[in-house]
Amino acid sequence: MTLDRTFAELRPAMFALAYRITGNRADAEEIVQDAFVRLHDAEPKDAVRSLKAYLATITARLSFNRLRDQRARRESYIGEWLPEPLVTADEPAARAEDVSFALLVVLERLSPVERVVFVLRNAFDLPFEEIAPVVGRDVVGCRKIFSRARARVTEERPRFTVDRARHRALMQSFFEAARGQDIEKLLLLLDDRAVLHGDGGGKAFATKRPVVGGLAVARFLIAVIRTMPPETTVEEMELNGAAGLVVKAAGRVVVAIMIDTDGECIRSVFGVSNPDKLEAIARVAGGGAFDRQRDDRIDLAPVRTLSNPPRGRSR
Repeated sequence: MTLDRTFAELRPAMFALAYRITGNRADAEEIVQDAFVRLHDAEPKDAVRSLKAYLATITARLSFNRLRDQRARRESYIGEWLPEPLVTADEPAARAEDVSFALLVVLERLSPVERVVFVLRNAFDLPFEEIAPVVGRDVVGCRKIFSRARARVTEERPRFTVDRARHRALMQSFFEAARGQDIEKLLLLLDDRAVLHGDGGGKAFATKRPVVGGLAVARFLIAVIRTMPPETTVEEMELNGAAGLVVKAAGRVVVAIMIDTDGECIRSVFGVSNPDKLEAIARVAGGGAFDRQRDDRIDLAPVRTLSNPPRGRSR
């Protein structure tokens, strides 16, 4: 198998691995490129075993190092740090469960070692004998780390099987209710314990702490809608393997919105407005990421509805 063919076939899996560990698109792309360069430069004896396992080990080690560097920088981050939303409409090989935004948020609460061990074992089914050298621990220690990490992930985010159509329907209903400032409909859609997370990075408007509780989330959303200028555009886009919303102001992307649902109601709402994390979305949606320092006076276009929004559910 040629290196070009190997890259084409294994790149999506390696990118998903690096992205799940780092939570950053640009970092993941750079890591994958570096991993393939190292594969190209490897001695023949070094690449005897499975190319996928070999690349996964290199990618994971590079991602682990990058994640540890990130954690040091995030200590001074303003507000809550959320992963960078990933446009997946043109990434058919990226499975939704591999890049789920809600899962990435939970993985952020693990230590770097726990995160790497969990992802390598859970997503790639790598044996602990191969995981141990990546994180500098022994096999027994890796087993314990994985068990602890899996318990935390399961506790914080039980697995729900929600088809894409149902997820999209709930997202559309959520958009209609927020746009119409319909608090009753929002309360029907939101779980009583729903949480809203925001990430502006100190560069754009966002709540600095999570908003907890369905009623509090509904009131916060309506308050934000009321402060928006009369003109805005909202585009549906596939983000992290599911329907999301991209809000644009004067041609600039200002926020990406995603939800986590159990299929019945919305459990979490995520709003990423940090312009550094919207650059890739802006390239797809058109227009640059919003920068308040360069664009203090904005004139927003009218909010347009998504096609055929379904009715909200009743309890």
